[in-house]
Amino acid sequence: MNDIVEVAIGLPIPKTFHYRIPEKMIEALQVGMRVLVPFKGRKVTGFTLDLLDHPPEGIEGKLLYVEDLLDQTPLMDGGMLRFYRWISDYYLYPLGEVIKTGLPPGLHLKSEPILTLTQEGITSLAHGEWDAIQKKVFREIQKQGKVPLTRLLKRFPEELTRAKIFSWGKHGLLNIEDGIKQKEVKPKLEKVVEITGGVSNQPLSRKQKEILEWLEKRGKIPYSELRKKFRSPSLSLQALQAMGLITLSQREVSRDLSVRSDLKPYSRPELNRDQEIVLAEILKAIHGKRFSPFLIHGVTASGKTEIYLRAIEEVLALGRQAIVLVPEISLTPQLLSRFQDRFGKNLALLHSGLGKGERFDQWRKIRKGDVSIAIGARSALFAPFQRLGIIIVDEEHEPSYKQEEKLKYHARDLAVVRAKQAEATLLLGSATPSLESYYNAEKGRFRLLHLPERIEGKRLPHVDVLDIRKEPGLFSEKVKQALQKNIEEKKQSLLFLNRRGFATFILCPDCGFTFKCPNCSVTLTYHLGDRSLQCHYCDYRIQAPADCPDCQGHQLRRMGIGTERLEEEIRTLFPGAQVERMDRDTTTRKHSHHHILKRFESGHIDILVGTQMIVKGHDFPGVTFVGVISADTSLHFPDFRSSERTFQLLTQVAGRAGRGESTGQVIIQTFNPDHYSILRAKDHDFLGFYREEIQFRKALDYPPFSRLMNFRLSGNSEKRTKKAAEEMGKIGQALLKKNYGKGVEILGPSTAPFSKVRGKFRWQMLVKGKNSRLLHHFGRELAARLEEQAKGKGVSLDIDVDPVFIL
Repeated sequence: MNDIVEVAIGLPIPKTFHYRIPEKMIEALQVGMRVLVPFKGRKVTGFTLDLLDHPPEGIEGKLLYVEDLLDQTPLMDGGMLRFYRWISDYYLYPLGEVIKTGLPPGLHLKSEPILTLTQEGITSLAHGEWDAIQKKVFREIQKQGKVPLTRLLKRFPEELTRAKIFSWGKHGLLNIEDGIKQKEVKPKLEKVVEITGGVSNQPLSRKQKEILEWLEKRGKIPYSELRKKFRSPSLSLQALQAMGLITLSQREVSRDLSVRSDLKPYSRPELNRDQEIVLAEILKAIHGKRFSPFLIHGVTASGKTEIYLRAIEEVLALGRQAIVLVPEISLTPQLLSRFQDRFGKNLALLHSGLGKGERFDQWRKIRKGDVSIAIGARSALFAPFQRLGIIIVDEEHEPSYKQEEKLKYHARDLAVVRAKQAEATLLLGSATPSLESYYNAEKGRFRLLHLPERIEGKRLPHVDVLDIRKEPGLFSEKVKQALQKNIEEKKQSLLFLNRRGFATFILCPDCGFTFKCPNCSVTLTYHLGDRSLQCHYCDYRIQAPADCPDCQGHQLRRMGIGTERLEEEIRTLFPGAQVERMDRDTTTRKHSHHHILKRFESGHIDILVGTQMIVKGHDFPGVTFVGVISADTSLHFPDFRSSERTFQLLTQVAGRAGRGESTGQVIIQTFNPDHYSILRAKDHDFLGFYREEIQFRKALDYPPFSRLMNFRLSGNSEKRTKKAAEEMGKIGQALLKKNYGKGVEILGPSTAPFSKVRGKFRWQMLVKGKNSRLLHHFGRELAARLEEQAKGKGVSLDIDVDPVFIL
């Protein structure tokens, strides 16, 4: 009898645990369910991985019992569990945390210790018997009455530990009790009324007859709808139910989605010759029902989306399912309208812009088999389909597919893995493929397909590069003339600047003072709208002062430019034009992306100013001019991919122009007019850029010719974090000499490019190697030693595995 269960705890703990199954749960408990289990004095959610008939050797007498079973059916099947295990192993991340990432929010329950003072604790505080930190803590608890343990640890991160708090509890100074569990998202239910068709032997009132007649025409309807028709129907319904003439029941309904799709519909176009060739190759693979990875290199507006739609049609016809990934939430409304035109309601949305309840409902629709298509950003990759036939990664080169918080996975890489495990077709599409993808295609790991021309014979836009070292002011005369011409001809323009805010920073010319974030090693950006100084990393903000706080000088200067200043300058230059801005500051409210895009599509906006969210895959035929205000913002970033990012951004933004009847014009303003990434973007020359950049990567042994892992330490104390980083370097070097020879190289440790973010000091150590298996083995061994070394030292370890393809 399997009465032992292996459980992955939903906490950052690398190993799994075993528990005994109470007799009452043995028949019901299955692999893939959630359970509530005791763990270190509290109750937490765990995920069942395996059922055993005896405990592992050495822990037979130590096992605790599962407290509760949280599901009636498994949340994940064997295929998803296998996928989660692969992710955990490759990214060196706890399995329970990986599973949490893949599930919708609101399914994780845990109890939390709640602290109150005992009478003895109150008395000792009154008599002043304790040291300074204990007095602070006890006063905080006394002031609040009841305080969650985690809140206290955040309030006193340097001075307080769990062990210290629990020792006060043992001495009778504190009561420590389990607190309220995190609120769980549940299905939304609505009351429905349905006629049974029975006959009553009793006389009916006039109102009862009217209700029955009305129900006969409509069948099962929501109670809320019936209440709109009949005032105070409760007593009549109760009587009809007692007579067996109607039933009242509950049914599950989906919450209204935050994303609207009422953008302009698209008719089904005829395919051109290139599209027909590409689609034929993909359809062959779909019918082969085995893992088939393709890279579609198609210029902007070459009709990649129509290829995606027709490939999905074929997959659905074979009874299989589809996942479509897009890099930005802002793309979802436009893509959604196209997909709904073609597939109706047979699709679900999954992305972080939805509310918890909305994401839960969409995930349940997929799990129950109500829909066959999932569309969304990174998290859509975890859609729980059991008959997956195709995964599409649109704009596969986009860096936003990499998650930078917690589990640092790359959705493009995991799409490769999931498609391989599911024996599905994989489509990676881009006008500017990542170097890694194109290199894999050259090596035969992906099948390369080409769409070299725009649909309907439309020409790529003409691109000019302007050296703004010779131009006074924010705009060149050429940009102003192009904008004026477009306004007069009632055409639309896009202006791109990849930096939000009004000014990059504020400087005092008298003493050189700049306003810096106290939590991060960056200057504060000035925002004109609310006259504030803001940190774009931790959201710290203050009101912008009139005078220098250091020397009391009155001549503070706004340095640099952002989209907010760009918008103001455009409004001043063209007062009659309709100008709007699209960046993170203007799209924080629900539906804000959609409202801006809809106004732009309908022609109510003449000039749209924005950051990179305006350049990613949008299709607006009315745009004939695109201006890049500064091509240099990404070029000098401390990253070996900065030239690639610059080329991709410029090519993509240029691709927004001339998608309608008129030819497009693009002007790129730059301080580096001779840089190869800018010149190749000017000529729409991906292959030329690829050949030049791949030689640079090869010479310096950067990916795809090597693999990278980044071990980052962060902590509240600068001194402790530096010391831990030095120890990390010693441990790494010792391990290298002992077991790995010349197959692995260590760079660092050194301070991270941003040495302080959100109050945490950061150091990092890069590990580099050509053999991915050897590097991964080294990384696993090093991670285990560093986790042990970091315990109790006030630092945390973060591991980032550079995006690579494992085929």
